[in-house]
Amino acid sequence: MHPGSEPFWDRQRETLPAEQRMVLIFDRIKHQLNYAYARIPFYRQLYDAKGVHPDEIRDLDDFTTKVPVVTKAMLQQAQRDHPPFGNYLGVDFSEVKRIQGTSGTTGHPTLFAISGEDWEHISEAQAMQCWAAGLRPSDIVQIVFPLSLYVGGWGLLEAAERIGAKVLPMAGGNTERQIAMLQQVGATVICGTPSFCLHILETARAKGIAMASGSLRLGFFGGEPGAAIPGVRQRLESGFGIRAIDFGNVAELHPCSNMECSRGSGMHVYQDVDYTEVVNPQDPHQSLGYNRRGAVVYTHLWRKSQPMIRYFPGDETLISDEPCGCGRTYPRMPRGIIGRLDDMIIIRGVKFYPSDVEKLLREIDGMGTEFRIVLERRGELDEVRIEAECDGSVDAERFRLAAEEHLNGGLGLRIVLVPMASGAFPRTQFKARRVIDRRPTPKQ
Repeated sequence: MHPGSEPFWDRQRETLPAEQRMVLIFDRIKHQLNYAYARIPFYRQLYDAKGVHPDEIRDLDDFTTKVPVVTKAMLQQAQRDHPPFGNYLGVDFSEVKRIQGTSGTTGHPTLFAISGEDWEHISEAQAMQCWAAGLRPSDIVQIVFPLSLYVGGWGLLEAAERIGAKVLPMAGGNTERQIAMLQQVGATVICGTPSFCLHILETARAKGIAMASGSLRLGFFGGEPGAAIPGVRQRLESGFGIRAIDFGNVAELHPCSNMECSRGSGMHVYQDVDYTEVVNPQDPHQSLGYNRRGAVVYTHLWRKSQPMIRYFPGDETLISDEPCGCGRTYPRMPRGIIGRLDDMIIIRGVKFYPSDVEKLLREIDGMGTEFRIVLERRGELDEVRIEAECDGSVDAERFRLAAEEHLNGGLGLRIVLVPMASGAFPRTQFKARRVIDRRPTPKQ
């Protein structure tokens, strides 16, 4: 437990001059490169194929311009070729403490095997960030993230316990019970996706409950864009009577290394946890530096189990080195994670592609030729409706029930399916427009 009067979890680390921090960061990068090349076949094969050796990396510019990026598709292929954890585990399996994963949108989640030593580092790194955001030992933390295979939410639980706060691990769903427990236990902190927490507010209002007059004072929101959008942030803060904290990067990069401090002026980028670059989306070897929008690239500086080195998730952001009033010398993402650089769909923290939907639909008896994914806003929640042609070989209602069950299981999200007659959608020789997004555009 940390003394409650100290504003910093690790004052020396958090206020270190940026130039000195970058020297330490490069030392860790060299360590990670040498470790990965010596111990991990995935990286040794990748670097040999690209003609690069760790000894050639003499500074951070070399790191960006010479070291190839790693993508999710590469990790998935590695796990298919070398199940279950790929050829990049990096440690003996006996050292693994936790097995987590992505949300498994294709039915085959990318698996994360995290060592005990790494899990300890994750807890410490997350505690440092949550302390900066204002979490204290006196707090009661209600976690409404899904505590499941998906790694999101677990880091906050570990951080809260390390700080000495009380944890109420409600996990996701069951909105009315979430409200009842908030009132009964008197939670002071809520942690969840922005959309689910807005749904909690909507349900509470319908029941005549004013959440802003309750015990909550702080909220941690991640898993999807939202808390960095002014309109959403305002609804969360006024509805719950809290200060909202935006955080998040990607599941492969656990621990999370982007989180706002109590000033709420954009997520601090904890560069000495995960080194973070902004690069040209079309050329990940071209650094864009500060104050230019581009693709984010992450590197684990401490992970030994499945370390990510120049991981390219396809997110867009902008990093500023403008000082923060909190006194921490980390740079910030003033607009958070701006969005995806591809066509990924994010609904209540669950991420999937149109191709994931197609894959699941094609596995169902009676599936016709075409389908559409319709995205709509119902109250405070985004909803997905899939309109799919039924070829007539099975009863439409039977098709609907089978399709919904398969889609719900495969995507981890409640899906409404509407059977359509064969030929309901126009054919084209070009790319089909299968995503119809009817949600209102967020006001920045």
